[in-house]
Amino acid sequence: MALRELAFAGRTLRKSPIFALTAALTIALGVGASTAIFSVTNAVLLRPLPYKDPDRLVIAASDMRNRNVRDFPFSNEDFIDLREGTKDAFLDLAGVFTFRNILLKEDGTPEQVRSAVVTTNFFRLVGAKIVLGRDFSEADGLPQPAPPPGVAQPGAPAAPPLPIMALLSYEYFQRRYGLNPSVLGQLMITNGPFRPQIVGVLAPGFQLYFPSAANVEPVPEVWLANRLGYDNANRNGVSIRAVGRLKDGVPLERAQAVADNVAAEARKNFLIERTAGYAIRVEPMRQHLVSEARPAILALMGAVIFLLLIACANVANLLLVRASLRERELAVRAAIGASWWHLARQMLTEAFLLAAIGALAGLALAWLGIHELLIIAPANLPRLDTIRIDSVVLAFTALAGVLAAAIFGLASAWRASRPDVMNVLRGTSRSEGLASGGPLRKLVVVAEVALSFVLLIGSGLMLRSFLELQRINPGFDPYGLLTFQVLGNRGGTKPEERGAFMHQIQDRLRGITGVQGVAASFPFPLAGDFSPIRWGTEEALSDAGKFQAVDFQIVLPVTLKPCARP
Repeated sequence: MALRELAFAGRTLRKSPIFALTAALTIALGVGASTAIFSVTNAVLLRPLPYKDPDRLVIAASDMRNRNVRDFPFSNEDFIDLREGTKDAFLDLAGVFTFRNILLKEDGTPEQVRSAVVTTNFFRLVGAKIVLGRDFSEADGLPQPAPPPGVAQPGAPAAPPLPIMALLSYEYFQRRYGLNPSVLGQLMITNGPFRPQIVGVLAPGFQLYFPSAANVEPVPEVWLANRLGYDNANRNGVSIRAVGRLKDGVPLERAQAVADNVAAEARKNFLIERTAGYAIRVEPMRQHLVSEARPAILALMGAVIFLLLIACANVANLLLVRASLRERELAVRAAIGASWWHLARQMLTEAFLLAAIGALAGLALAWLGIHELLIIAPANLPRLDTIRIDSVVLAFTALAGVLAAAIFGLASAWRASRPDVMNVLRGTSRSEGLASGGPLRKLVVVAEVALSFVLLIGSGLMLRSFLELQRINPGFDPYGLLTFQVLGNRGGTKPEERGAFMHQIQDRLRGITGVQGVAASFPFPLAGDFSPIRWGTEEALSDAGKFQAVDFQIVLPVTLKPCARP
């Protein structure tokens, strides 16, 4: 029975190709747009993080509330205090920070490598797998030995430094070493004093997930074991981002209360923590990751839902008109014995067939739209590489198609199930079918206009915000600017040697054809790096609470290429 009605619906729609094509394309646009944006919503907001038991993972971040600084990294000492003071709430607490490093190949060629320093428990905490070699052990994280008292004079023997252990990402292991397992135990050559020893290789695809403002490299290639030391004199050297796993049955509120006690103890014992308003904030890892992107994604999702509803209203209006034009056919079928449910079911079948065709076409449009979104999406959008059409997105597309069919099909089905048989059969060719459906069609049009008005206002506000952002003057002209980084201890250790090295770089860059001027900056303008230092007026010398945080930028004046005289 269902197949026969479906075949009849297909023959009916084939007789009206323009109507069917118009309705299907309208549905495809609504379903395609909503599916494309939902794929982003699913990847960024809904899909669990690819870690072990991700719902128990939290991020601990430090804030300096008196200086309006949020999400600040920890020093070694603050991290150790937090780890030791939260054992009642956390099953474990690990730390990580990333940087760019220089490694040398066998021929001496330097290579810039994304590197991370982690506590030895990091990979066990998040559930990362080791495919070759071993994970870090606790011994790999023992602090470097301190020189004995009175031994630091020149010529005195010093304790040999402990080796630095390294894990490789699978991708770097494949690219750099060709998957050769003999690299285990080898020493990596750097341009610094230490030579990490390779002890293992991570499983493919492992990533770090932090907000873009944290300036954490998402895909480090070399992972180094952190030999944590504890020195209160160096408490202001911050770098560590903390990841914790809650104990079973411990709520987030309990972990936050324990972290508050640790922060209160630090404020009590250390002047800078006290005057800066040092606090520790504990958040679920996924919530911390998407906090910046969530409002924009939810706004886009709301916009495409309105677009889908507008498409449904359009198709509903088309179906109402078509049902009115088919009143004589429906009246004849009712007169020869068709029940109201049979007529309504036939109209619903046509609606669901249109929705199915539109949903399939919308899925194709969504696939194209996702590829375009990946091109134009901001780089700070988290989990950008995981946006794809998966089973959840397919289920959303199917649900959107079914709901669309129900929304625009029920009105026409209700209209078709109540034909005025006597009046229609007595009537002439000038049927009043179109006029008789007027109130319902007007209601649909009113809903369509209302939805369009809301969407138009939202689109206008978003466009205005975009234009205002485009008008913001960054303070420099970015056109034609090229940048690169100089990493490592280059040019010697003395100030005059480093200055001569910088002037040498500037001279060589100015000699390149097409270069008009050369300057230097650390960090790059608007790069997102934030390294606040204490700043205050003279009154802060007597009242440390008057200090505030200020970002700093080191720049060299631009040197222009001399112009030749005509």
